[in-house]
Amino acid sequence: MIRRFLQQKRKVAALCVGMLALGMWTSAFAQLDYDTYDIYQTAVGAEPTLVGTIYVPQRAAGQEVYAEYWVLFPGYTYPSEKTPITTEIVPSTGYRYTSIEDFLANVPWVEGSRFVTIVALDTTVLPGRTPSTANIR
Repeated sequence: MIRRFLQQKRKVAALCVGMLALGMWTSAFAQLDYDTYDIYQTAVGAEPTLVGTIYVPQRAAGQEVYAEYWVLFPGYTYPSEKTPITTEIVPSTGYRYTSIEDFLANVPWVEGSRFVTIVALDTTVLPGRTPSTANIR
């Protein structure tokens, strides 16, 4: 039981780090399903600009911890109240990556790009609670 608690604690810590990183780079987005995505940003009065690419590997049924891999191009802007910009993540209409190795070998990369790994924990149990006490206040 203690071992399981410590494993869950590590997963929660990884989730917190991933969510913190996600919160720094985007306004609230949910975790993404398996696929390749493009990130577009639109400034007020401007056309959408491709500013990044995301690869999400396929997950096994019931897999609780997984990663998303993002490459943010130099034009990516951190959304904030001071920076009125719209960020949109859409399924890619171009190249679809088949593995993390394929992504790392072929994703566009120019000077000033950033590589970001988002670690997610997807579980039906709230940390610190057991299923039998989840709805007790």
